[in-house]
Amino acid sequence: MRKPPRPELDADRLRHAAEQAVTALRDKGRDRQPPGSDALRQWHELQVSQVELDMQLQALAELQSECDQAEAGRERYAALYDQAPAGYLSLDVDGGITRANLAAGELLGVARDALPGKRLEQFVAPAAQAALRRLLAGVLVSGERTTLEVPLFDPRGATAADAGRQVHLDVNADPDARLFRVILTDIGTDRAREAARQRAFQVLEHLGEGVMVCDANADLVFVNPAFTTLTGYPVEEALGRNPRFLGRQSAHPPGYHAEAMRRLQAEGKWQGDLYNRRRDGTPYVVSMSITVIRDEQGTICRYIGVFSDVTAQRRSDADLLALSRELDARVAARTAELTAANRLLTMEIGERKRTETALQQSREQLRKLAYHLESVKEEERKRIARDLHDELGQNLLALRIDMSLLVVRTGSRHPRLRQRAQGALDQLDATIRSVRGIMNDLRPSVLDLGLQAALEWQAAEFRKRSGLACDLSLPPEAAFSSIAPDVEIVLFRCLQEALANVRRHARATHVAIALAVHEGQLTLSISDNGIGLAPEERAKSESFGLIGLAPEERAKSESFGLIGMAQRVQALGGRLEVQPYLAGGGCRLSLHLDLTWS
Repeated sequence: MRKPPRPELDADRLRHAAEQAVTALRDKGRDRQPPGSDALRQWHELQVSQVELDMQLQALAELQSECDQAEAGRERYAALYDQAPAGYLSLDVDGGITRANLAAGELLGVARDALPGKRLEQFVAPAAQAALRRLLAGVLVSGERTTLEVPLFDPRGATAADAGRQVHLDVNADPDARLFRVILTDIGTDRAREAARQRAFQVLEHLGEGVMVCDANADLVFVNPAFTTLTGYPVEEALGRNPRFLGRQSAHPPGYHAEAMRRLQAEGKWQGDLYNRRRDGTPYVVSMSITVIRDEQGTICRYIGVFSDVTAQRRSDADLLALSRELDARVAARTAELTAANRLLTMEIGERKRTETALQQSREQLRKLAYHLESVKEEERKRIARDLHDELGQNLLALRIDMSLLVVRTGSRHPRLRQRAQGALDQLDATIRSVRGIMNDLRPSVLDLGLQAALEWQAAEFRKRSGLACDLSLPPEAAFSSIAPDVEIVLFRCLQEALANVRRHARATHVAIALAVHEGQLTLSISDNGIGLAPEERAKSESFGLIGLAPEERAKSESFGLIGMAQRVQALGGRLEVQPYLAGGGCRLSLHLDLTWS
């Protein structure tokens, strides 16, 4: 391939550029000669020649550098070509070899340097030489890439140990250069392939799981003995039929098989349970795994399914689920019994130890259940907030855009319609703000930015909503890296619950929030200057100890705020403390966590 001439080496361009450079240099010179003088002309010619030579030297240096780089690249390409693990050949239009790499020589059994000048078909078995010639002729005409598997010629005959070796040819043509490029891949001997097939069939014969192979039309073309054992159908009754005859179609949800086939064709594999019926009518459940096999053009040519009988396992799973539900009911009943027994502890001294042990177990179960419920609730909040944002938020935004376009287009031609549309747009904006507020109440997006940002946002929201003064003290930013995500959620929710109760019930004017991390110990304290929380009010059965709850409101409360906080903190190995009561002295709530343990 010829390279285009370099503009910087063109004589006319060099001369023109030199003339311009000398003219500019002469215009800036201090000693000017009279125009048209011989000295000026000689000086001008000398300067032009000098500038032209300098520019030529610079262009030649750049050209030499590019030539060196091209030569280095060519040498790297030649090394890669020669050392490639696959065999590479270049053929002329008559099928003669013009170039080959080392792997091609080893595969054809001839030294690489001896291959040029020989025809490729002389290395192919006589029965396949005509097919090779037709392939090369077709590729040269169509220009499309084509593949072919051919046996190699073996002068020793079919009795040799490694006779029957075949290669895979991947051929494409360069019509302009009238050359063929061929990639050779060794696919082994007949004996090796037959041995591999025999080993595969032996594995399938002794495999305990059922195996079935279907053609592109999903009709059975092969089943192993385990298939007959599991289904009861002999081989002669199964081959040629669609596997649907094995199933109980009504036992699956509508569209189950269509969705499975869609995923199989899109992803190349599918796995799931199928409800089938044996030849004698016995229903059973199988765990099926199906994989597709594609040909070189990417078209599905085989479906391979492997299945096993999981009827007993699924029945066991159902029994375990029923047992789990029964145990849950028993736990609830036992919890009620233990609660009643707790009131009679002073009268049943002799059974104190047994009852206390059972009560401790029940409390542990309730603690775990409470923590699980809080985790589930947190995940549900996150899901609902995400759904509101993704679904309702996008719909409202699209509706707002349409309403804005309607307001703009009505203009002065329809003032009443514009007024009604503007009112609807204002109502839509209020709805969007309301939805945004609901999402922030469920799970503020600032939680994804880290605990520090979440605490600062919560304090700012409290100031804005309550109008109360709120001080926030946080440790250095590096301290937040030691706080795990589950601890962050607990701290944020506890702060949210505490501030909500201060705003509703404490009658306070000032709130102080402090987070401290020192030597693996974390402390979060929330204090207010409200009315405080008396111990006797906190202990009432119908009151569950909200921060700063007013006396007249405590007897009516059924909130689990403080208990929810305590359960969350205890689940992380921490403790929750409420300062001793002082009438009118406010209330202080402290959370202590061991970050190493949590």
